[in-house]
Order: sequence, then C-alpha cells, then structure tokens
Amino acid sequence: MVSFDDVILRKMYLEYAIPCDRLVSDPEKLKNFTEDYANRSGHNVELARLAHHMLNLRRRGQAKGGLARLRRTYNGRN
Repeated sequence: MVSFDDVILRKMYLEYAIPCDRLVSDPEKLKNFTEDYANRSGHNVELARLAHHMLNLRRRGQAKGGLARLRRTYNGRN
C-alpha cells in the first residue's frame, strides 16, 4: 500500500493550477503530474491510484487537509 505525501501533492496542485477533475480525466496531464510527483517524492505510484487519491483530497476540502480551491481567471480579470 502506497502512502502519499499530501504536502507535496497540495503544492504541486497549486503549481499546476489544473482543476482536479480535468487533471484526472486527461491521460497526458495525469501522466506528467504522476511522473513529477514520483521525482519529487521518490515514490513510484500507479496513475489510477494517484488519480483516486487526488479526487479524495478534492472531496475532503482545504479545511480538512485536502486541496484548496483554485483561483479562476476570467480573461485577465479576477
């Protein structure tokens, strides 16, 4: 059983600034994210397991140690 480093995942999520649903539904983006996570954490993980964990973090919400909401940009306006 792989234990994920949620601190690294939360930081990467903000750096990538891709909504979680879009990240896990795009195979190329998920592959890049997973490879980057493996380099940063030293853990080799399966794409599906990381996608599942990311969705769980999103559901948990920032207040409970999950993912923060991403700021939306509207053509240069916020």
